[in-house]
Amino acid sequence: MSSIPKILVTLPTANFTQRRILEGVLSYARDHGPWMFHLNTGDIAGQGLRRIADWKCSGVIALSAHPELISRLAALKRPAVFINPPQGKRRPPKGCVFVRRDHQNLGRLAAEYFLARGYRSFAFVGAVRTADWSDGRREGFTARLAKEGLPCAVYPDPSPEEVADFAIEAPRLGAWLAALPNSTALYTVKDMRGQQILAACMDAGIRVPEGVSVLSTDDDAILCETTTPPLSSIALDGENTGRLCAHILDNLLHGRPVEPLVDIAYPRIVTRRSTDAFAIEDPILARAVAYVRAHIGESVQISVMADALGISVRTIEMKALRHLGHTFREEIRRIRLSEGISLLSNTALPVAAIAERCGFCNASHFSRAVKAAFGYTPGTFRAR
Repeated sequence: MSSIPKILVTLPTANFTQRRILEGVLSYARDHGPWMFHLNTGDIAGQGLRRIADWKCSGVIALSAHPELISRLAALKRPAVFINPPQGKRRPPKGCVFVRRDHQNLGRLAAEYFLARGYRSFAFVGAVRTADWSDGRREGFTARLAKEGLPCAVYPDPSPEEVADFAIEAPRLGAWLAALPNSTALYTVKDMRGQQILAACMDAGIRVPEGVSVLSTDDDAILCETTTPPLSSIALDGENTGRLCAHILDNLLHGRPVEPLVDIAYPRIVTRRSTDAFAIEDPILARAVAYVRAHIGESVQISVMADALGISVRTIEMKALRHLGHTFREEIRRIRLSEGISLLSNTALPVAAIAERCGFCNASHFSRAVKAAFGYTPGTFRAR
């Protein structure tokens, strides 16, 4: 029994993604253990770590938003994996690893998602309390839009009274949402914040997604499926993150080489009713794009689609050039490749299965498309 690693895991599991991270850690231990655990799963500020040295743990996995927590746990002189360290912490302590999520990339992903749907008006709502990760997501979102010459309305931070009670904030949030232009694409940083926005839209008589299209982050399915309308969200794949952190700690415990800085893989977007609309001014073209997305796993022929929609191929192509800046055939390739990259980044599906799901002729066809776009084969892209 003395040879069994004793692992301290400190994660505030009120958050959906962090609960999934814990599940991933425990899943890894089940497959590769046994490990013994000391779990601290409450709010970081309330976790009793003063006597943790008495437990004589072998290693640590910790969400590390607070620099003081990193310092206290690093003082144990045990191998440690710190998840999402503060922006000011550039390098981990000796013998430790930082596992980081690129929050700016999440914002860029959200912007690309809305841009692909033809939106030209944008808004951002951050976390209730100021946080580095929320700021990073805002910066990525607004910077990507700025590259297209597009502004973004940013919701002002709540007051201390509003932070303590959403009922106080709700009227101001509703008025701010009502002042946005029609067909605005709004990105927010957490599913709970998205739920509040949808409630404020309902109270203000704003139609979602027609008036405001809302995309959130975390993909807490229970929450996202029970909002009105159901909430689209960026899935962060917490379970694989947890397994990754446990694998890194396992390597540290066995003296195997590890990289001190590890970036978490790119996420994917789960589309529900809150963004199930296209802000393409031309209704015929919007119907054509929606048709392609609905039949993405099929080898869509424009002539068949045109017949189904009661329009001509020439009309579709002319409208695509006018409103999208490229041919409709190119738009079909772009939609397929975007979905393929999402599956490549966030699943373990074989390349052949991804190609089939996304309407490519075969694995070779998909591989050529990935290499042409990114300079890497799918295998290399996934590894990087």
